[in-house]
Amino acid sequence: MTTRFAPMRRLFADLLVPGALGALVTLGFAPWNIYPATIAALIGVLALWRSVGPGRAAWRGFVFGAAHFGTGLYWVYVAVHDHAGAHVVLAGLATGALVVYLACFPALTGAIAGATNRFAPTLWALVVVPGAWCLAELLRGWAFTGFPWLSLGYVTIAAPLNGLAPLVGVHGLSLALMMAAGTLWLLYAGTLWARLVALVLIALLPLLVWSVPSPAHWTRPLHKTLQVAVLQGDIAPANQWRPALFAPTLRRYRDMTQRTDAALVVWPELAMPVSATRVDGDLAPLNAEATRRGQTVLAGLFWPTRDHRHLYNSVLALGADRGRYDKRHLVPFGEIVPGPSWLERLIGGDDGHAVAGASAQPLIHAQGTALGVSIGFEDVFGDEVRRDLPAAQLLVNITNDGWFAGTTALAQHLEIARMRALESGRPLVRAANAGISAMIGFDGRLLHVAPAGQRARLLGALVPRAGATPYVAYGNRPLWWASAAVVLLALLGSGALAWQTRRQRRRDDRRRTLRERI
Repeated sequence: MTTRFAPMRRLFADLLVPGALGALVTLGFAPWNIYPATIAALIGVLALWRSVGPGRAAWRGFVFGAAHFGTGLYWVYVAVHDHAGAHVVLAGLATGALVVYLACFPALTGAIAGATNRFAPTLWALVVVPGAWCLAELLRGWAFTGFPWLSLGYVTIAAPLNGLAPLVGVHGLSLALMMAAGTLWLLYAGTLWARLVALVLIALLPLLVWSVPSPAHWTRPLHKTLQVAVLQGDIAPANQWRPALFAPTLRRYRDMTQRTDAALVVWPELAMPVSATRVDGDLAPLNAEATRRGQTVLAGLFWPTRDHRHLYNSVLALGADRGRYDKRHLVPFGEIVPGPSWLERLIGGDDGHAVAGASAQPLIHAQGTALGVSIGFEDVFGDEVRRDLPAAQLLVNITNDGWFAGTTALAQHLEIARMRALESGRPLVRAANAGISAMIGFDGRLLHVAPAGQRARLLGALVPRAGATPYVAYGNRPLWWASAAVVLLALLGSGALAWQTRRQRRRDDRRRTLRERI
């Protein structure tokens, strides 16, 4: 009877359960923000990894990751098919390939977890697996230019652990969340000693949360207020790139700008999706009007390179304060094809279009306030946003999330922006073409929000801040070193234990053979 049902149990444990747990993890992210669901799913995946070797644990991690990224990033298909116009098969293949690639990182964590399950439960659940998860997540944010979307730490944005963000960043929060799941797993599956350790940690949790300094501890407000206006033009993606509609679009943003007296006016990414050389005649009067009114206008457009062969995705500051920022981190397979140049030519990415801006660029200023500007996808990389810190006193992100209208991508991207504000201890201004535009406090709280899919203008007074959080000072470097060291030592220790076990088994076999001969 047991043998007959073995295939069914294996299907259940290797496919259905990890798939369900992967989908459950997604509920912790925006727009649902049910972080206990994420913790419950992590407890389940720890149980799945503890009972098997590295091969099956890797497979379970892969299924878990595929379900998680499949449910969390389904909107990639919507963008590619509904808005970019790709055939349903091509859109499905592109989305599936991304999901399969991203699922390899939970699979890596599973392989390490399975290879080290000889360790005591306490060490395994509280140190080894969290370290492996953190390392895999850091690798995901680095490999092939990186894709750290849906990093586990984002689910804590509204949870008690979010006070750790200024200290360790989103990946440190991922580590903490995995340790919390490990603590709860020990109550269920650990030895008596492990359960006692877990109970002590749970009892100390309120003290830990209370002892973490508030976000206000790390940075200080400057004695000035900046009046800010964020414009959300709500231009449909299909219309944004139609040459006949460039002039009406520019007119819409210009009219919205003239109806506000704010010192800083922020337009979305590529509000003018043309080269600056093509709209010189329109920019000159806009610049003159903004100068006369004492305003600084941040306009998204393309800026030509010196040889005019390529274009930067840029923010141009017009009016009282002049300047320009060129996007540094381009979207893989959207603006750039990672890998050798022949791959770019094969896919068709070498179209003379977007190129990356210089790594070091002067900051744009508005009324004496230094701005740390990022464009679109760039704000997903906390370690890159901190390049402009602590010099920048206010963060600005302009984006065009219209490609993902009606999907959870809008709420997820806003959640990411909130984390950047919390990590840096800076207020953040977010201008999105079709939403969700927002003004975010230095502590990650939403101050003003424009609903998605509507033309809107946000007005608010923000207080710039100075100083550096520990995360701004050190970034992800401590996490890289610590997680890599944990994984390396764990694998070496596991290998030593396996060698010792085999050696002892050979000794026992020899003794048994000698006894049989005697």
